[in-house]
Amino acid sequence: MLFYRQVVRWAFHMLYHEFAWSYDAVAALVSRGYWQRWTAAALPELQGVTLELGVGPGHMQLALSNRVATFGLDRSPTMLALAARRLRRAGIPPRLMRADAAALPVCSAACATVFATFPSEYIVDPATQAEIRRVLMPGGRLVLVPFAELDAGWYQRLMALAYRLTLQFRPRADHQSDQESSLTGTPERLELAGIVLHGRWVRVGASRVMVMVGTHGQEAYGTDL
Repeated sequence: MLFYRQVVRWAFHMLYHEFAWSYDAVAALVSRGYWQRWTAAALPELQGVTLELGVGPGHMQLALSNRVATFGLDRSPTMLALAARRLRRAGIPPRLMRADAAALPVCSAACATVFATFPSEYIVDPATQAEIRRVLMPGGRLVLVPFAELDAGWYQRLMALAYRLTLQFRPRADHQSDQESSLTGTPERLELAGIVLHGRWVRVGASRVMVMVGTHGQEAYGTDL
């Protein structure tokens, strides 16, 4: 199992780096064409100075380009190049950084919102979580789009099998023995970076996507304010 996990990680590394040019096609395939609409479900929750973790090919940066105080980062130089090209073609100066989410080049309490859509396992790294808390201002928002579901049917069953084979994580109470169990909770409630996030399902065509929001300082200590 350890060897298989390493192979899967290698495959994802290749997708995010050497084969980043194919990312949009792969995302469209696994989502039945809904991928960009799934990520866009987070837009109503984003406010103020906004930092995107893992910009990928830059679709959300383009969607947020009318907001002055928006910037993003990614570890992959290939993804950043794709994102920058997409923004420049639209006449938008890129506000992108090559950086690791575990060491954010951002001042403390500088962000009103930190968000990530379909993040990989970096999001459960304690160092990443500590950095999210550091850069969020008091009352700032953490917004996460962790997973989505196609409506029942043969395509949904096929993609569910693909997700299991590629060890994609969905936070549920029955996953507590998994390596990723530091994302604790149910599909509608989880704790990340000491912040309790509450989720809601958003309908997107013949699918639904989970959007989770937590407020820094309100529920970090288990107290509803």
